[in-house]
Amino acid sequence: MEYYVTKMIREKELSPSQISVYMAILQLWKEQGRQNPFQITRKKVMRRSGIKSIVTYHKSISELKDRGLVNYTPSYHPRLGSKIVLK
Repeated sequence: MEYYVTKMIREKELSPSQISVYMAILQLWKEQGRQNPFQITRKKVMRRSGIKSIVTYHKSISELKDRGLVNYTPSYHPRLGSKIVLK
């Protein structure tokens, strides 16, 4: 987990929302046995990150993906969750 936190710290100009979403994703990754890929749901990430806006959530996920921190494959199914890989 330290590797991913260090990687995040090295990223320039991450917003507080991006950091919060990334830390929530790391927590879910740890809870699921540190396997890649793993499942996340928007509801769980938003709850753990403290983000209230769906727009902010999607923007943060998109920017984390664009920066190469995660691979994100949305499922569009509320119960299945989306597939994510930490890079």
